[in-house]
Amino acid sequence: MNNTLLIILAVALVAVGVVGWIILSSGDDLPEAAESADHVYVTPVPTESSTTPSAESEEEPEPESETETAVSESTTSVGIWAVDGVVDLGEYVHSTTVSDVAVHWSNDGNLLRIALESPGTGYVSIGLDPVDRMEGANFIIGYVQEGEAYVRDDFGTGPTSHAADTERGGEDNVLSFAGTEWADHTVLEFVIPLDSGDEMDKALVPGRTYDILVAYHDLQDGFTSRHSRRGEGTITLDPAS
Repeated sequence: MNNTLLIILAVALVAVGVVGWIILSSGDDLPEAAESADHVYVTPVPTESSTTPSAESEEEPEPESETETAVSESTTSVGIWAVDGVVDLGEYVHSTTVSDVAVHWSNDGNLLRIALESPGTGYVSIGLDPVDRMEGANFIIGYVQEGEAYVRDDFGTGPTSHAADTERGGEDNVLSFAGTEWADHTVLEFVIPLDSGDEMDKALVPGRTYDILVAYHDLQDGFTSRHSRRGEGTITLDPAS
């Protein structure tokens, strides 16, 4: 009986020793597994040579911001000289009416901006500073056909005649223009220099008053057709600031 108990006790001690060895062996492996897991899931820190942009750099693109500002300033500086063939309320400093044609104008020390609103659907024109009827005047003539505006820079060659500056060795000095046409009227806008330096033009001086000739055709487009109606008036330019 005593021998039996001794055998059972010996077996139990061996079993306990085996279990303990297994637990200790498993415990020794746990730090290595943890270290392995940490190594797998740790996010690498970007180096200085990394080309991936940070969120901050995407939110603050300084070069693009500077470009947008420059464009905005450029647009503002030329805004009053932009033409679109539409006359908005308060767009021009001065206005008068000659033979049912509304004449609007603004100027600075270098440029003159004019809009003509004609009651016809043909051409409309203005002559600046004539000497003898049409002779000696700077003429700008224009019309709108199938949605496109056409403008020409002319000079009064005689009391009842005019010709394009380019046909007489000069230049067309209309800097920009636009026009629109409806069933009952036409609008023509353009910008010219006060002094183009062209021999076929006469210099205009800020602050002075000039005679003008205005003409239009009810229906006919073109640069040479006789007008349906014409009239005379004056405009006064603002002094150079």
